Order: sequence, then C-alpha cells, then structure tokens
Amino acid sequence: MSSQASGQSGRRAFLGIHYVNCGAYGRLYQNRQGTAYIGRCPRCMYPLRVRIGPGGTGHRFFKAFCP
Repeated sequence: MSSQASGQSGRRAFLGIHYVNCGAYGRLYQNRQGTAYIGRCPRCMYPLRVRIGPGGTGHRFFKAFCP
C-alpha cells in the first residue's frame, strides 16, 4: 500500500522499532516497491528488514533484538 493510498499524502509509511539490546528507538521506512520496511539500528547499525505480505498485522510498533 502506498502512502497516498493510505491517505497520508507526502508522508512515508514506517514502523517504529525499539532496539532492546541497544536501548534505542528507530524507524523502518517502506521501500519504493512496497514489499518491505527497511532500516538500521541507530547505535550499532544492525540491518533490519520486515516483509509486507497478505495476512500481516496492523501493528505499527515492534521490539527488535540486535545481536
């Protein structure tokens, strides 16, 4: 779903991520293809990718554990 389709003209879709091990908060932004949310931990730069697909969730905030 594009940001325009969701009614948020000019805004990028994102997920809020609490990186528990690093004690940091960051956002994953939707890629141009609309197939995944991608980003990195702001402290340790650990890459994170969350796929978008059918049967997903409507939640917008998650916890991640960096190695």
